[in-house]
Amino acid sequence: EIWNPNTNVSEDCLYINIWAPAKARLRHGRGTNGAEVGARKTKQADTDHLIHNGNPQNTTNGLPVLIWVYGGGFMTGSATLDIYSADIMAAVGNVIVASFQYRVGAFG
Repeated sequence: EIWNPNTNVSEDCLYINIWAPAKARLRHGRGTNGAEVGARKTKQADTDHLIHNGNPQNTTNGLPVLIWVYGGGFMTGSATLDIYSADIMAAVGNVIVASFQYRVGAFG
């Protein structure tokens, strides 16, 4: 039963699923992911936002994004099956998870 589609099967089958940890979903928080962050000392950029060693500065401290591409939609599965829910992975791993549904086979 876990392999039965939980969405209607149709040609309109393009979906994107995004899971994010709760603290990353806060809209009105302060600082990184809603947490308050104290002042940090950073190296000043020479030009074009590059530090002295030539690497771009990263001051956002964002979350990593994991993109999962399933295989065989409407033949051996789909991205919308309940078994592929990534809510626990996003919360425990502190990562944003994205998956998408696409057409394959004769309609792909």
